[in-house]
Amino acid sequence: MEDDRLNTKEWFKISRNNLKWLYVYLSVLLLTSLVLTIITLLYESTMSCFSISQISLIGGGATALMGSSMFYLRKLYKSSIKKLMEEPVDNDGKIRELGILFYYYLRPIFAICFSVLFHLALKSSIAIISVSELILDSGMIYLTMTVSFFIGFAAGDMITRIESYSKEVINKATQIF
Repeated sequence: MEDDRLNTKEWFKISRNNLKWLYVYLSVLLLTSLVLTIITLLYESTMSCFSISQISLIGGGATALMGSSMFYLRKLYKSSIKKLMEEPVDNDGKIRELGILFYYYLRPIFAICFSVLFHLALKSSIAIISVSELILDSGMIYLTMTVSFFIGFAAGDMITRIESYSKEVINKATQIF
């Protein structure tokens, strides 16, 4: 276990000031997502001018953001408590810090993107089996929001799985040609 801690510390270089900003950023995203989630759940009185699909997109994005913010805040505070990070002291450390900052700043945005993709996949699967015009029920909102939370929480795993799956698809496609 001690070896894992040392390996993490070698790459997890971030200044105290940037660490504070990450905490603020993720906390603001978490609170914003909570407010948006509550507004979405009260959609009948707060968002009656929007369609079910639009409400589903907003709610799904909010819960994906919530899941991602929770996961990465937890990851950050656990690393802080265990002292798994250190200040960058040289150019190599500053480059690593930049990568860590982008990692933490972009993961919530990736989570929202995955939520939009889930909404698209869900809506297209319904459209494929529907013969007439598509009329969605409020269940679409709740399904999208629930699954999007887990998508947001596991955004890192989603990236890894998509990368792996896309390599398989490309390999199979190139074997055909």
